[in-house]
Amino acid sequence: MECSNLIENALKKGDISQSLFQKSSDKTLIIDLQRTLFELGFRKELKWDSYQADGDYGKATAKTIAVFAKKNGHESDGTSVSNDLAKLILQRHDFLPEMYVLWSIHKSDLRTRKYISKGTRMSISAIQVLLNTIGYGKALNYLKFGADGLYGKSTRKAVIVYAKDNNIESDGDWLSRPLINLILKDINTFYGKHWSDLAKNNLPTKNSPLVLYEASHFIGKPCRADIEFVPALDKINTYAKQAHVLIYVTSSFRTTTNVQGAIVKPATYSNHLAGHGIDMNVSYNNGKLANSKLLTKYPSVPDPVRRFLKSIIDDPNLRWGGNFNTKDPVHIDDHLNKNRMIWRKRYEVMQRAVQLGNL
Repeated sequence: MECSNLIENALKKGDISQSLFQKSSDKTLIIDLQRTLFELGFRKELKWDSYQADGDYGKATAKTIAVFAKKNGHESDGTSVSNDLAKLILQRHDFLPEMYVLWSIHKSDLRTRKYISKGTRMSISAIQVLLNTIGYGKALNYLKFGADGLYGKSTRKAVIVYAKDNNIESDGDWLSRPLINLILKDINTFYGKHWSDLAKNNLPTKNSPLVLYEASHFIGKPCRADIEFVPALDKINTYAKQAHVLIYVTSSFRTTTNVQGAIVKPATYSNHLAGHGIDMNVSYNNGKLANSKLLTKYPSVPDPVRRFLKSIIDDPNLRWGGNFNTKDPVHIDDHLNKNRMIWRKRYEVMQRAVQLGNL
């Protein structure tokens, strides 16, 4: 899922309010905004069943923007979208994969006790993301550790404080029904009423090509991918292990829309849209993080990072974005889009799975 390519790119160009305002003629960008708001759960406000994503920034879209802004502590009458508001919309959209993981836990049978410490890195990082979002970053020591998916003293402490603040008894580990109900209640604070309608389709099922990839040297956001991209991810994990680094995933599979109907023509041929690409930072030397600013200096980077990137570069079946004409040093893919016919096939399979819940 993660951020919308079009809104994200528009933000890089300057003042997005010059394109996203009531009665704007930028239909393509408005459609992308409407689809994003739909995925955020604002179906009713958008009058989706009547209009869907029609590219008309009218009263319904303005009302939806205003409702989203109010729910997220931002002041706006909805008649335009400022850069700060657009960034907030993308941030909430970016968090959805973690929120879907928490939704799945909420729907599970808790009669057999579940413990945060025994969860996957994805479930632990999802809780860390939410706790940081609602003000428990200091207890989590979030600035130092981020959402690392590791259950340590800081995560336990944050859960205990969170539960206590809401009159729930907790040892910081047992994921009781009152605690997971509270978590879902707090997620609902930021999203529209229908945000979880899409959760089931956006989680792996027996017949879906979508997988949540987990491996020894992958941390960060849920790594959502096409099952056919898993062998490439396995190689990336092996290279990370050999270089003694961790892959901190920041973005993976992205949706273009969740329209209840046909798959729409993609705005770009990004491998993210087919589930064949990741964006990442490289964690090295016990927690130091190599982000785009450092990665772009390759080969003049710390030795573990250099060895990892060289392995990616030397692999004929992988591509590092630092070698693109327009450099993207946080990106790795398998060059699926070199063949547009193959790319489109996987794009349609992946998008159809999350949009319609089938193949």
